[in-house]
Amino acid sequence: MKIHSILVTLCAITHSLADDYQVTVEYILCCGETQTMTLNGTGSLVDPGSGSPILTIALDSEPIDYFPGFIFGSFNNINLTYSGSTGEITGDWDVINPFNPASEGPVLIPLNGGGDISAWNQVVPLTGGSSSAVFNDPAGTMNILSWSIEDLDGPDSPPEDPYIQINSNVVYELNGLPIFDGPLPATSTSAYQSPGSYPGGEWALQGFSWSGWNANGCSFEANEGSENYDYFDGYGGSFFSQYASALTLEVRFLATVPLLWTTTGNYGYELRNLKSNTSTTGVLSELNGTVLAPGTYLLMLRDDDYGEPYESINRYGCAWDCTQCDCTDCCPEEFYQETYDGYLVSGSYTLEPAPTACPADINSDGTVGFPDLVQLISKWGSCSDCPEDINADGEVNFPDLLQITSAWGPC
Repeated sequence: MKIHSILVTLCAITHSLADDYQVTVEYILCCGETQTMTLNGTGSLVDPGSGSPILTIALDSEPIDYFPGFIFGSFNNINLTYSGSTGEITGDWDVINPFNPASEGPVLIPLNGGGDISAWNQVVPLTGGSSSAVFNDPAGTMNILSWSIEDLDGPDSPPEDPYIQINSNVVYELNGLPIFDGPLPATSTSAYQSPGSYPGGEWALQGFSWSGWNANGCSFEANEGSENYDYFDGYGGSFFSQYASALTLEVRFLATVPLLWTTTGNYGYELRNLKSNTSTTGVLSELNGTVLAPGTYLLMLRDDDYGEPYESINRYGCAWDCTQCDCTDCCPEEFYQETYDGYLVSGSYTLEPAPTACPADINSDGTVGFPDLVQLISKWGSCSDCPEDINADGEVNFPDLLQITSAWGPC
């Protein structure tokens, strides 16, 4: 009986490993200005067997500016709890107030509108809406506009998809007018537009295309810039044409397996690991051929002066070159000049599962062992396009078994 009770207890507790979380709260204090605090911490999602999981997170301190220059301080000892469909953030507000002695008062932030946490898949953030937070010393109200909780380690049971787009935002403008403004869809889309023409030619199309995520990977490509055409002649004729386009891109995504970058172009980028809160920056083409480890990331593309400026001047007419005509028959004023100049940015990237360095390591844990053997046996027989078919002949059979035994151990 005791043994059975222990087993029941162990089975009732799930998702209890510590994960890194990021909590974002958008709020308004006394002066009507919208502010955002981003809190990081470690916590766990535990199911005690009641059917109502409990999320608890211990969060880092956060500075708070209540009345700029006069009343300010910080949240300390911050804790978040969420169970069922309700939650709260509690802590202490240590106040520096020139009119009163330094004091410490409690803070309570209700987390409303997030829904039942038992339905949370830990892939997309758990989000909620408005509420009224309260604090003391000095007493006041904090209007909560929105909040979100993100598991930076991803789901405890990772989905099969190698890449999961959590959220994104792209703004593409041409001559100040938006061509596209919003999130990238799951399916392919493109938004290109011609910026017009100049005598003798057309400006290159400006915009971007997005493939979504499919068997070939997730890919994005874009071009932007600003270009000018200027013409004048010695007889008073002139013509001027120009355009300017701009791109801002942010994509937050979860990599559940190592992903291979294929990149081109001179877009500047920042890639932020949201768990470690570290970033790499550079030119997009520098990522080509590198492998991205599993984790939660934010990719931001920006031009960052990595674009390619150019200038080209075309001059013709007697004033520039007498060999172009019989100078006895034309005036020195007969000259023409065309100037082309601009600044061009382009780039593309593709993210797709990286080739397995050790195909016999079916579960990708760095070792070929019994778990891989069990997984292979469970798929014995016809199995098209599955990792257990190590030699990719459409069958899981003895040749695959031999590959596991020959690669046994760390790889």
